[in-house]
Amino acid sequence: MPTRILIADDNALVRTAMRQVLESVGPWEVLEAANGKQAVALALESKPSLIILDLAMPVKDGLTTARELVKLMPDIPILMHTLYWSPRIELEALKAGVRKAVPKSESGVIVSAVKELLGTAAVDQAGVKVEPDVGQATAIDVAAAVESVGDKDGGTGDVPGGGRRRAS
Repeated sequence: MPTRILIADDNALVRTAMRQVLESVGPWEVLEAANGKQAVALALESKPSLIILDLAMPVKDGLTTARELVKLMPDIPILMHTLYWSPRIELEALKAGVRKAVPKSESGVIVSAVKELLGTAAVDQAGVKVEPDVGQATAIDVAAAVESVGDKDGGTGDVPGGGRRRAS
């Protein structure tokens, strides 16, 4: 069975950029969902090895989706990749069953987080662990896609749950 990664994010640019980053560093099959409801249905159908959830999505948010997926598929690790990362959000994500939460503002950590949760790394023919170069252009593409998402809230900094995003 191929290693499948399911990405659930309501922003198509972010999903595409993340897919490109992941496909450039691993032989993974990457599936996409635009919201939590689609993510649950696709996860049940495709049995992914890892699920990456955005926090703020229409129809069903990332925390609600994580809670549901943990009940249905407890062995599949869930990674939360969110624009609204904070210690409080991370704690709530962990309580919901997410294994790791990473901020979208640090797009370079997504690959290492995925590898950590999958327990994989590239190995060369001599059996030596090799960390592939993600490539600056791909990381820049993810950062640009994330920045465009951040601009959608009109700079208010409002986050789900009534909190405020920290200024960077």
